Amino acid sequence: MNNLFKGTLLIFSAFVFFGCEAKNENSEKLSFASRPPIFMKAREVEPYNPVTEIKLSFIGDCTLATQLGDNSIGTFNWYAENYDKEYFFEKVYPYTSNDDFTIANCENVFTDYALPEAYKGYWPAFWFRSPSRNAEIFSAGNVEVVTVANNHTFDYNEEGINDTIKAIESVDGLEWGGTDKDVILEKDGVKIGLICDTMWGEWEVDKIIERIDRLEKSTDIQVVYFHGGEEAYHTEEYWKVQACHELAKAGADLIVGAHPHVLQPLETYRGVHIVYSIGNFCFGGNTYPENRTIVYQETFSFNKDTKKIVGRQENIIPFYVFTGDINNFQPAPIDDEFIAKQVTDFMYRKSGSLF
Repeated sequence: MNNLFKGTLLIFSAFVFFGCEAKNENSEKLSFASRPPIFMKAREVEPYNPVTEIKLSFIGDCTLATQLGDNSIGTFNWYAENYDKEYFFEKVYPYTSNDDFTIANCENVFTDYALPEAYKGYWPAFWFRSPSRNAEIFSAGNVEVVTVANNHTFDYNEEGINDTIKAIESVDGLEWGGTDKDVILEKDGVKIGLICDTMWGEWEVDKIIERIDRLEKSTDIQVVYFHGGEEAYHTEEYWKVQACHELAKAGADLIVGAHPHVLQPLETYRGVHIVYSIGNFCFGGNTYPENRTIVYQETFSFNKDTKKIVGRQENIIPFYVFTGDINNFQPAPIDDEFIAKQVTDFMYRKSGSLF
């Protein structure tokens, strides 16, 4: 009887246990079924854009100094002592702050010492210097790179260029390039090799081609910003045309020239844009410089995966070198449509005159 009782009790317990589990399971099902449905929106994923754009801005000869360091009233050095550093590039800032990199030509010596002038052996001759703090004017104008490859680099001998480089390197976000120093600009994994050099004759083209060849191994495109040619001529010399064509054939993807202190037109050769002279910009070396210049911009479109150029677009922004009765060292965009058109027509060879 005890065994029979135990068996019956075990069967009864199992029935109660599994019956309760079934009841609880059904209860859960009923409970979930009674809740309102939940609607979930799939997370939106932005489509992959394989193209990245890099916009470069170039401005011309910037002499942020005065002949022999003169700081008398009305000189650049006097303005630098009496105006905020933002003053000089205030009118160009909307353009330089809307690009990726701005490159300028630094055509003076920054030093805090009365250094002896270098012997030049010709006349008239000019030696431009200003205090080292004036290097900050570039960064205040959103300039990221300056070239010191020009004929005023050694106005005050080796000590002068050393002081200049120290002044530039002391400014956060300001880089420099020269005859023996390349600059690599990078965005979204794309690398641009910037070559800054002098070119006084076609015989000097080989040294720049060597730099292009070297940079091709580590950068995706190569840009040349050179200093050379005859001053005050609006027409590019034959040798300079031939030299720039050689640079384009060697792989340069953009070529910009400086030194003549006036504008020379744009040419497109084998798909490469060449600006033979970009003219003056913020120019402390003259009370009445020729009052026409440009901001030259080129936007490169790259395939992010292959790092190859898939498009390019140039933009010419006409500027005055100064806006006062005499040089006030504050370049400004030309708002007169007729004058602005004169400048763009000249740059695109639709007109032979700027005035």
